Amino acid sequence: MAYEVFGAIRIGSMEQELCIYQIGPSRGIKKIDRIAARISLGHETLSTGHLSYQRADELCRTLSGFCEIMKSYKVSSYRAYATMALREASNAPIILDQIKVRTGLSVSIISNSEQRYINYKALAIRDGEFNEMIRTGTMIADSGYGSMQFSLFDKEALVSTENIPIGAVRLLNSLRDMRFTDEQLKEHIIEIADVELGNYKKLYLKNREIDHIVCTGETTTKLFSKVGNHTPANGPLSAKEAVEICKKVHQMRMGDLDDLFAGGREYARLMLATALVYERLIERLGAERIWLPGTHFCDGVAAEYAEKQKVIRLKHNFEDDIVAEARSMAKRYRCNTEHADAVEKYTLLVYDATRKMNGLTKRDRLLLQIAAILHTCGKYISIKNGTECSYQIIYNTEMIGLSHDERKLIAGTIRYHSRGFDYQGAERIGSPVRMAKMTAILGLANALDRGHKGRLSDIRIRVDEAAGELAIVTDYQGDLTLERLSLEHQGAFFEELYGLHPVLHQRRVR
Repeated sequence: MAYEVFGAIRIGSMEQELCIYQIGPSRGIKKIDRIAARISLGHETLSTGHLSYQRADELCRTLSGFCEIMKSYKVSSYRAYATMALREASNAPIILDQIKVRTGLSVSIISNSEQRYINYKALAIRDGEFNEMIRTGTMIADSGYGSMQFSLFDKEALVSTENIPIGAVRLLNSLRDMRFTDEQLKEHIIEIADVELGNYKKLYLKNREIDHIVCTGETTTKLFSKVGNHTPANGPLSAKEAVEICKKVHQMRMGDLDDLFAGGREYARLMLATALVYERLIERLGAERIWLPGTHFCDGVAAEYAEKQKVIRLKHNFEDDIVAEARSMAKRYRCNTEHADAVEKYTLLVYDATRKMNGLTKRDRLLLQIAAILHTCGKYISIKNGTECSYQIIYNTEMIGLSHDERKLIAGTIRYHSRGFDYQGAERIGSPVRMAKMTAILGLANALDRGHKGRLSDIRIRVDEAAGELAIVTDYQGDLTLERLSLEHQGAFFEELYGLHPVLHQRRVR
């Protein structure tokens, strides 16, 4: 067979969907079917903090139907992900167990940052349009039911990304205990959106100009297609056209919205909230064009799977985005750029020199690079307790493209790189062995710039197995007392893990 049949399942806050794809070298990724069901999980999670047995039962019956459909298509591989509704439910492990027992499906709950990353993969399938759009000031406004993710791109690089709690379900849930007329509801949604958008613009945009807004998300696609008869094939909208479509929604009566979207009064209110937020977003940012690609989360799941199977190769480098985001964080927290650059360089040199023996992966190399860039960010809060503050900042800051576990690994590596490694503490954070190996490398790299002078900018690092040492060679002829003392202190832990004694050699210049 020239292609594989793949299934992607999303358990969302309002809608659950199954998409079937044919994936192969000659045809790339081709969607052949999409099945959707509507179960309101998000409202219950946000209202009560958990999902009831009745909702779980309804969900399991829906997923059982999805399994039968996958069998009929002879699906050979699948991925099933749950987003906000299960992510924020206190009884999520119980729900996942019920799903596994009753349907056989293995469902993964993904973090917000992982969810947005997959959505970007869906965009990146359309290489030409995506790369063209992000050449100048562009915001991707990824709308979810719980929140919106605002990601700024400029010159094809990710500048910053922030999660704003103005998803339609979350907005309506915050107002559901009050009795409002439809007009009062609109006023309060606009007021909340204005506060959050105002804070975002003041803190993160400042003088930056936004030329284009890329609007993604299920509700966004339905909003502009149902009301404005706009499809991705129509190309971008002008900002004026997009605002007029949004205004048309909130000028309609709730009964008419119900008829238009055929989802009941609750769904009509969700679409109203979505329209109000987008109207305020477009007007406040002053963008010229609005691009509606019409991509779905499941498209990103298929793209990620096809990329890992080496069936397709995406032109956009998402790892570069992760590094760019880390550099943006470092700038925000006023890290010592010259020192961070030196430690980043030394970290990668040590990793590469020990690659055959360190047992770490290429992905770990990226995580080490992020740790090196951000290892001093906590000094912005406290010079005395900078390392612990760095840990807290990274532990609690979502970064697009990094999972929650990866972020914990980076945070733990930074916490222990300049003090004795605590295996019990690392065990509580997770991945103690990986963390120890990464900590040893970062600690060694930091020691090589102890004086923050960048004296070893020319170093070469190699493993000398015969001598049992990690040879660090430099042409620098000045005083390296600080670096030698720090290297002696940090080298003990490195030698304990790798069996190599780090030795700093100053090459004689004739």
